[in-house]
Amino acid sequence: MKHPWRWIVGLLVLAFLILLAVLPGGAKEEFEVASEFQREVLIKLPSIGPFDMSVTKTVAYLWISVAIVVVIAIIVSRTLKVHPGRFQYSMEVIYELARDGIVGSVMKSGKATWFPYIGGVFVFILVSNLVGLFPLPFGEHHQVATANLNVTLMLAFFTFVFTHYAGVRKNGAVHYMRAWAPAGAPPVLKQMIWFIHVVSEIFRLVSLSVRLFANMVAGHAIFAVFFAMALIFQSYLVGLALQGASVLIYMFELFVAFIQAFIFAILSAVYIGGALDQDH
Repeated sequence: MKHPWRWIVGLLVLAFLILLAVLPGGAKEEFEVASEFQREVLIKLPSIGPFDMSVTKTVAYLWISVAIVVVIAIIVSRTLKVHPGRFQYSMEVIYELARDGIVGSVMKSGKATWFPYIGGVFVFILVSNLVGLFPLPFGEHHQVATANLNVTLMLAFFTFVFTHYAGVRKNGAVHYMRAWAPAGAPPVLKQMIWFIHVVSEIFRLVSLSVRLFANMVAGHAIFAVFFAMALIFQSYLVGLALQGASVLIYMFELFVAFIQAFIFAILSAVYIGGALDQDH
């Protein structure tokens, strides 16, 4: 028999899986998936009017993301070399992706003016998404900052404000708003189109924020469900299978973290570029 060790290894693996299937997995435990998304206060602070100034886990994750971006910027600015190393090269790839792949590919004018914002929001969301995949060293649960609707809504609000600011600054308020409806359309139809455009601008704000929020929540919810199932089922075999699947989902979440930052940034570039070049 050729390669008998293969049969021996196969039988040992089969025996190990059977052992995991028959061994009791311990007492069942309860795990509420919804608790993963509850607002958890880390530092209780007094409220200022209707605003609660307490530091939550979402705020902590945002601070960590900002700190990482600042530290990376300082390191890159102080260690620039003509012949870049791996770290500098990877930063240059991200920079060129934001400059050429996002801003340069969709904007006809205002590239130099609006690249700092669009590139900044791309890097910040990417870092926030990646940081959210790691649990903080305090508290029971971890929380992706971009899985909080307040965070994504504020990010989308900045794009919304900058879009109309750019359009008004370049075209003038009257011309900018008149261009929302075709000049040659009949009066009644022009008013209807103008109203539809106003509604679409509002829905841009909603869709931009909800898209990022929903995708990050979905990935985090899958992790929470798999963890809950591993606690509920009294089987080591089921737990092993779920943890193996979690690794695959985690790898997919790395891709989602990047692609969602890219989509948010490129849509911001599209909106701002469209406001600048209305006649194109």
